[in-house]
Order: sequence, then C-alpha cells, then structure tokens
Amino acid sequence: MLNITAPIFFLILVGFLGTRYQLLPKEALPALSRFVLYFALPSVMVTKISALDLRAVVDLSYMLVYAVGGLVAFALTLLIARIFLKETWVIATVSGMGAMMPNSSFIGFPILLQYLDDAPAQAFAMALVVENILFLPVALVLMESVYHHEPGVGKKIIGNVAKRVATNPVILSVFVGVMLSLFGLHLPHFMNSSLDLLAMAAAPSALVVIGGSLVGVTVQGSKVRTGLVASMKLLLFPMVVFGCLQFFPQMPTELRIAVLLFAAMPMFSIYPIICGEYGQRSFCASTLMVTTVLSFVTISSLLYLLHG
Repeated sequence: MLNITAPIFFLILVGFLGTRYQLLPKEALPALSRFVLYFALPSVMVTKISALDLRAVVDLSYMLVYAVGGLVAFALTLLIARIFLKETWVIATVSGMGAMMPNSSFIGFPILLQYLDDAPAQAFAMALVVENILFLPVALVLMESVYHHEPGVGKKIIGNVAKRVATNPVILSVFVGVMLSLFGLHLPHFMNSSLDLLAMAAAPSALVVIGGSLVGVTVQGSKVRTGLVASMKLLLFPMVVFGCLQFFPQMPTELRIAVLLFAAMPMFSIYPIICGEYGQRSFCASTLMVTTVLSFVTISSLLYLLHG
C-alpha cells in the first residue's frame, strides 16, 4: 500500500522542499496551479470521458452516496462547532466546508490512478459534479447568507456561485467529453496526442503545487477546531460513505473503491483562499496542512483495508 501512497506524498514533499529552498519560487505556484486547472486536468477529462460509453458516465447511486457522506460531515461539523465550541455561524460554516470538500482533483485522482490499473474516469467526473453543483454552492451560499445581511445579497450569491460552476474548466471539459462520446466524435490524432501529453502532467504538477503551498504555514487558531475538521474530513466522511454503500451492493467494485478514496481525501487546496474572505485564511491554511499530513496515514490505512 505504501508503494501507492508514498509516490504521491513524495511528490508533495518535493514541492515543499523545492519551494522551501527557492528552487521553485512560491510566486510561481499560482501559475503552476492554473496550468493544472486549465490545461492538464481538462485534458484528462476530455481524453478519458470521450472514450467511454455515455451510459457508463453517470451512476446515480454513486453520486447519492458521495453526496450524503459530504453533507453529513458538513452538517455535523457545523453543529458541533456552533453548539459545543460556541463559534459564530460564519466560522462554524467554514469548518463544515473543510470537512465536506475533498481534494479529488489534486490528490484523489492521482491516487486512484495508482491504485487501479484501469481507473474509471467517470468516477472522477461524477465526484467533480457533486462537489461543484452541490457541496460548494451549499457552503458558499450559507457562508454568504450569514456573513452579509443587506437586501439583494441572496440573488447575487446564487449568481456568483452559478458563474463559478459554469466557468469551471474541469466541469466544462467533462461536458466536452460527454458531448464527444454522445455524438461519437473523435478528435484529430495530433490533438489526442497533445492532450495525452498534457494529461500526464496533471498529477505530478498538482502534487508539487500542494507541497509548495504548505511552505511557511504554521498551526494557528483553535487546535480543537482543527482536530474536529481533520477528523470529520478524514474519518467521518469515508465512514458515512462506507455505510451508505451497504445499501447499493450492485455498484461496480471500481466505483465503490473510487467513492471511498475520494471521500477520504484531505480538503481541497483552495480552502484557505476561499475562506480567507471571511477572515479565516490562517486557520484554513494550518488545517489544510495538518489534514494533508495526517491523510498519509489514513489513506494508506484505507488502501490496506481495501486490499485485504
């Protein structure tokens, strides 16, 4: 199992050390991150999904299981932070968002590719749809609704979230891949070859960005709150997903493995950026670091159990 997770976290370490010793300037990380988001990951989606039978792209039971796991983790974290830790609604919602939003793109999909010889691209596509159509809007709308109180903000929030989803390059690439598959279209050979080359750069580049972004981050804020978010993200979310899977024994094994792996990922890498607008950047950055480090143990343990 370490042969699967160790390369992933070694690349994160490479990114950390390269940035720490200025071999990769920290100022270059946003550009590298945009390369992954706008070029490499969309190439993965277009090439993988366009080659699929469209009927295999959507599995409603998979999406339901993933959605329930994330929403339970979000709601429970929010309630504990609000009721027992006496946090404000905004801070409690920020904590819930960290427990709900996995890093399926930069860590989850690379690990799935390592674990399964023929990783189902539709699993990644469906996870992205649930995250961007359900998880992210729920968290953002709730945070904005308790952060702002002036009239008309609600419509503006919904419009901003809709725009964010509609312009997400990975979501758009999923749509392009589905259209190519639906109409039986094929890209010219030179374009396919180019996209294949870009796709190979997705995982290593993303992992280097994750490592580099951890440079200079220290643990700040409530340790109890950090522990709450980390445990909900790494333990509760996949446990709820595992429980829900028992109601769908007919789901293909590859999809069962994929949904468990995505659920077990640490939170998405832009967590500090999004929640920085609510004064929570330091807490979110330190929680991201702690959760990412701990995930080496939890993900390795999960893979061990799956292999057994």
